[in-house]
Amino acid sequence: MPLHRPMTDAPLNVGVDTGLLDGDSLRQEQMFVHNNFKMPTRPPNGFDVIVPGKTPRRVTMDLLATFKEVEVDLVLECAGNGRALMAPVPDGTQWSLDAASPISVVGFHLADVLGRLPESVKSVVFTGADAGEVPIEGKQHYQFSISRDLALSKLPILATHIGRQPLTLDHGAPVRLIVPGHYAMKSVKWLTRIEALSYRFQGYFVRKFRFFRDTHEADSTPVGAMAVRSVISAPLETTSVSSGLVDAQGSAWTGTGEVTRVEVSADDGRTWEDAELVRHSTGGRHAPVHWAAALDLEPGPAVIVSRATDSSGATQPLESRWNSNGYANNVVQRVKVDVH
Repeated sequence: MPLHRPMTDAPLNVGVDTGLLDGDSLRQEQMFVHNNFKMPTRPPNGFDVIVPGKTPRRVTMDLLATFKEVEVDLVLECAGNGRALMAPVPDGTQWSLDAASPISVVGFHLADVLGRLPESVKSVVFTGADAGEVPIEGKQHYQFSISRDLALSKLPILATHIGRQPLTLDHGAPVRLIVPGHYAMKSVKWLTRIEALSYRFQGYFVRKFRFFRDTHEADSTPVGAMAVRSVISAPLETTSVSSGLVDAQGSAWTGTGEVTRVEVSADDGRTWEDAELVRHSTGGRHAPVHWAAALDLEPGPAVIVSRATDSSGATQPLESRWNSNGYANNVVQRVKVDVH
């Protein structure tokens, strides 16, 4: 189980210690945990793969191990990360910036396991073992879908390990889907079924993870790739520091392209300086970037701010976006410190 205090117990939701978000990969017990329903009491024994025109297959761990193993460094982030920073705060789990985790994932390309898909396929649907009640529709298993093109790309991973440690039950053992660069609602845990459909799947959670009454997107736009974000891992909020040069550091990531710049301010965004970027040793585009800057602080209260820009040209906003579900709020982080 995670080392830190749960935000909710039923279902279990646990935030990560933001002081750990410096770009290094976390161990499983350090990661955030997000659940929509109560966790299964035991891991599934394999999963079914159903493709039109093909005989259904049961994929066990032994069969999965016959495919080529891959390792990918990435950031797993909940779409609700930053919800508590909106005003007014929408309903939902009150994540501030504690629903993201840099991890190293070991598994197998989904495309290799699926094989060829008919041109008629529009969606690939993933079903987890977790289930619960949803409005109007009653009991549902957690399900999410991705497009045929995304499924056949080399992006989605059927993950079996995090940091070379087999998945634990709270992180989706024995196999979960992980889609690098996309918010974690697509990274279905406790896989029991993968089904290719000839129509666009419109299940409960696919309909839920959309922008409604959003300040930036047309109504009902699906939540997609992760927005560019930076976090400050040091100094932490309400820390007392000595005046003079103070080392600030953290990490940054994006779902589109790569992080190209991180700027840091010591005066709540009035002036900025570029931070030094140190890319992950793997060089993978979904791995987090470590940033560092030496700030010259004078005695008194100070507000440190970081903002990231990616290769698409997107930059973190200084003011929060808003939507009724509290998704994809990548407003800059502000850390208040006392300088003596």
